[in-house]
Amino acid sequence: MKKGLKAFIGIIISIILVVVLGITNIVPYFAVIPDMVKVGIDYINLDRNPDYPDKKEVITALENAEIQHPFILSDKAHFDKVRDEHKSKNYSEYTEKLTSYVLKNADGLLDKSVYPPMDYMLDEEDSILPISREVINRMVILGYAWQLTGHEKYAARAKEELEKVCSYSDWCNSHFLATAEMALAVSIGYDWFYDYLDDDFKAMLSEKVWDYAIDSALNDNHWFTWSKNNWNSICYSGIGIACMTFADEDPERAAEFLSMCYENMPIAFENFTPDGIYAEGPGYSQSGMNSIVYFIATSKNFFGNDYGMSEIDGFKELGKFPVYITTPTGVFNFGDNKARMCFTPSLHWYADEYDIPLLSLYQMWDITGEFTTDNSDNTERNGRGREDALSLLWYNKEKVSKNADFSDEPLSVLLKSDVGQDMVLMRSAYLDKDGTFAGIKGGYNFINHGDLDIGSFVFDSLGERWAEELGPGPYDAPGYFLNTPAGGRWKNYSKRAEGQNTLVINPSMTLEDQYVLAESEFNHYEPRDGGGFCTLDMTDAYRMNGVKNAERDFELYNDYTSLRITDRVDCLFKSDIYWFMHTKAQIEISDDGKTAILTIGDKQMKATSHQDGTFSVMKAERLKGEWEYDEEYNDINKLTVKLEKVKKAQIEITIEPIA
Repeated sequence: MKKGLKAFIGIIISIILVVVLGITNIVPYFAVIPDMVKVGIDYINLDRNPDYPDKKEVITALENAEIQHPFILSDKAHFDKVRDEHKSKNYSEYTEKLTSYVLKNADGLLDKSVYPPMDYMLDEEDSILPISREVINRMVILGYAWQLTGHEKYAARAKEELEKVCSYSDWCNSHFLATAEMALAVSIGYDWFYDYLDDDFKAMLSEKVWDYAIDSALNDNHWFTWSKNNWNSICYSGIGIACMTFADEDPERAAEFLSMCYENMPIAFENFTPDGIYAEGPGYSQSGMNSIVYFIATSKNFFGNDYGMSEIDGFKELGKFPVYITTPTGVFNFGDNKARMCFTPSLHWYADEYDIPLLSLYQMWDITGEFTTDNSDNTERNGRGREDALSLLWYNKEKVSKNADFSDEPLSVLLKSDVGQDMVLMRSAYLDKDGTFAGIKGGYNFINHGDLDIGSFVFDSLGERWAEELGPGPYDAPGYFLNTPAGGRWKNYSKRAEGQNTLVINPSMTLEDQYVLAESEFNHYEPRDGGGFCTLDMTDAYRMNGVKNAERDFELYNDYTSLRITDRVDCLFKSDIYWFMHTKAQIEISDDGKTAILTIGDKQMKATSHQDGTFSVMKAERLKGEWEYDEEYNDINKLTVKLEKVKKAQIEITIEPIA
């Protein structure tokens, strides 16, 4: 059914229910049926890798593999590089700081009174996932220190950790993410300490990984095998790497699962094909990207081949997404994402693999401080030794210099993914914390970890964020991850349209203030000197709210300093229209309501309403009703334009710095 016809049906039913019958606050669910059918079809439409090797091909590849330890994540050549640098003390400022941190972290792990071997303990999700991830950290930190220095104290400590986790009764197959991560941890320990461990101990590790992880992956009906989210990437990657590591135990069954990896991991690639935008957002892109890079890097080291996975549209581009989504103050943290920057050592791998020095220069912003113990048993709480160790292994200083040329990188980009996550991102410069950034989100509301946020935007300038994203809500709220129409997710303010920087129209007509299954497209996009311009068709987001047409122009102009947002709305009947922008700035409204002065510290911006409506200030809270799990946003003001009982409206707002 075409979008226009769907919108017409939704509007007619809404009018009947609201105007004729006098029924309000109800969603016409039967008008949603065609879209729910589409959701079902999309969910079972699995885009596999056409170039995957079958089981026989993998068996042959296993027979022909020239195995040289280490090969997981990194190889002997990379370890030789860091060893040579360590022996000669030929460090750069960057690598010296990272090396110092990792070695001090490894020394800290030697104190078992602070960091004892990890006991089996279920978390609030009945999972050992935090333990599995901590053991990965410890294997990488201790393994790097052992490979770098040759000091057996690090290998002996790692052996104790491996012995402890292999004494568990299981690796929590009921939460298979934990199982896969533990399999990866033990595989790294086996591979990186291969020359230290005796044959009996290595045989014990192999037996446990098969019994606790690989057998379950092959025999049990796990949903990750056909999922499209980061469970797919993490589970296939962890178990796949384990199958390479311990293939000698049962080559045929190892080949069976590896064939599944190469065929089915790309099912989840639709989250970032074709332009690299990760549908679940910047924070989730890290876990998804890292697990894929872990597998591809290991496969290339082990087989000399990744069987076409890195050639799939969007994979190369995925490496640029953390940089594109980064703003001078953080990231455009749409959905369930925090505003922190997306540093990950995988960017060094991408920079080296595809010769993109900008990615390494971005990652080099993340310079660690001194390592100190924190009297906890978790290295992630006070550091990131794993990340620093992998950064050292993957960083290629020969390809990177502070004068590296990345002038070919566009300052404005339109990014699309096959699951409908569309964004326009515009900036004055890369790697400039005093620069300007403006980004707007379109796409599809029905996204894992997504919000009702079609049309929402952020704006950074003068080293501050002026238009805020609220980020994640309370994950323990009832039904938080039920994002279907009338789902519990939409009872949380930060997940609703009224918690975004977008329009809310006739909110009393429906339970949700944007249509949950709405799809929107940018019908115009134009990079410009000194800025950029785009137009987003938001009609589908409000088709249950009596709207015939809604468009938003979004323009960065005046040499990247100023932002203009222009909304054109055409309704079937007289309607209430709200324009919202969340900000941490203090707001002072002029007497005529046409101007608002926004102040953060000693910096100021001027917002002007040029067309319909005047400014007011509201609290960041629900327009109507309260829910138990709504969070308080006491540090947030909501710059508002409200129009009452209008059929047509044009709201034009500019935001510009005050000299």
